[in-house]
Amino acid sequence: MLVTELYKRFPVLVTCWAFMEVMLFAGMIFGWASLVFILKEERFYVDACSKHDLTSGRIEIAINSNSSGLASLYEVDSNQGSSKNVSNITDEKGSLHNFINQGCAEQESKLNLWFSIAVSFMYLTFTGIGYLIRFLGTRTTRFIFYAIYLTGTMCLAFATPETPWLLLPGLACMGTGGLTMLATNLQVADLHPHLRGTIVAIFTGLFDFSSVNKQLIRIAFESGIARRSAYIFYALLFAIIIAISTCFFLPVRSIDAEHLENIKRRRRQRAGSEKLDNLPENALVHQETDLIPSMEMEVNGRAENEVGLLKPEDKDLASSGLSNTDEVKPGVMSSILTLTFILHLFWLFVHAVRFVTFIGLMNVWLEKIYQGDEAKVGEMLGIYSYMTMGAIGTALLCGSVYDYIRKKYLNSSPIKRVYVPVVLPMCLVICYSMATTVMCMIPNVVAPYIAFTFFTFLRSALFTVAVAFVGDAFPVDHFGVMFGFLQMSAGIAGLAQYPLFQWFDAYAGSALHLNIMLLVLQALTFIHPIILYIRGTRDGKSV
Repeated sequence: MLVTELYKRFPVLVTCWAFMEVMLFAGMIFGWASLVFILKEERFYVDACSKHDLTSGRIEIAINSNSSGLASLYEVDSNQGSSKNVSNITDEKGSLHNFINQGCAEQESKLNLWFSIAVSFMYLTFTGIGYLIRFLGTRTTRFIFYAIYLTGTMCLAFATPETPWLLLPGLACMGTGGLTMLATNLQVADLHPHLRGTIVAIFTGLFDFSSVNKQLIRIAFESGIARRSAYIFYALLFAIIIAISTCFFLPVRSIDAEHLENIKRRRRQRAGSEKLDNLPENALVHQETDLIPSMEMEVNGRAENEVGLLKPEDKDLASSGLSNTDEVKPGVMSSILTLTFILHLFWLFVHAVRFVTFIGLMNVWLEKIYQGDEAKVGEMLGIYSYMTMGAIGTALLCGSVYDYIRKKYLNSSPIKRVYVPVVLPMCLVICYSMATTVMCMIPNVVAPYIAFTFFTFLRSALFTVAVAFVGDAFPVDHFGVMFGFLQMSAGIAGLAQYPLFQWFDAYAGSALHLNIMLLVLQALTFIHPIILYIRGTRDGKSV
């Protein structure tokens, strides 16, 4: 047994280590709101703001700093030319060094442009990561993106107001590298066949949770630790933890198929063949089949049972590709061009737009609600980050609901067994998305708390449901290509957010109009689960 593939001897340790990796590093890019707070205080792109275009039309300056460290803070109204003393602040260094700049729309626009491009790059490049892992193997792929992630971290560490362009490669490299770390870790779920769905749900929640690390960097920044120092420490932590798992824990190529078969055989012996036959198929696996070739064994093992369910006259079944057998299996383009998959892409695109724009516009939205009070904005960003920690629980809840519904339809026909259980989770995603948008339309100081709650549910459920449905509804050997189309849809959503950023502050009332448009699009996505429900309930055949 290779000492460098310890997953065979210590599956629990390897799984816990994978959880730690995802929690610390995978989704850092989505802590963008906390990073923007730091960048604005460091005056990135402040030169884009004219004297008459600063948020709220006022500039705060400090004068009269003396040897005792007492400074008087004056508020200067640039529109009226008046000033007044608003506070006395004692500064340990004898000067007011923590200057807070409220910024302007142009500054926000330039910063959000980098975020938009980075998110799009992350999702679009990930469309080919599955093939890369299959071709190069787990270890080589991880080492490539290990270097890419470290490069991104260094770019964010050494970016300055004079070299702000470093933000783009920094965000893009960290986003792509983090998503690849998640993809290569997903295969450890196969080491626990009876808990695979739960483990993947935990990975999903931890991916969202990892954005909290940006908030920790912001807290360190406010405590006097430089952004550069924080990111260098973070890079060293990443280098050590990822190197250990890549060299010693995970397989060189993929988890050994024979080892997985032995795990299933031992479980079969313990559970008994009769009980095993009644076990439901896993509902919440991300079905990373293109990333994990060994999962194809499970499909072959189910083939005999599936053949009895499928008949040539099942037109709907063949057209949507629900079969994984050789008897009824459409080509990959036939699956992609089905109405079901096209509507699924539209459903994902709309809610991915809501997802990325909420993160990108969070600072601007909070500044509008709290009238430029940067202290309150910083406090709300902290609350948002801490609420994100609940993503692990909401992901598990989403998985439990999906699994429970699937069990109820276990003995139904193939179409009904796949289409009907996903209707409720899809509708819940739509409701979370619409509720988030509605809260963004309410100019009340309580609205952000409610919006953060709904958004936490949205971010946990969106991609879990999107990927799980494709894994269930289409042939397993088409999954790699179709998963790529899902990522492409999310990438296009990332590109679409930038013009939405521009629209948000374009004129009086533009934010309201933007949210109304999003509400209309979100309501239209109900078409997808409604059609699935109609097709599923129409299928009167039962097994």
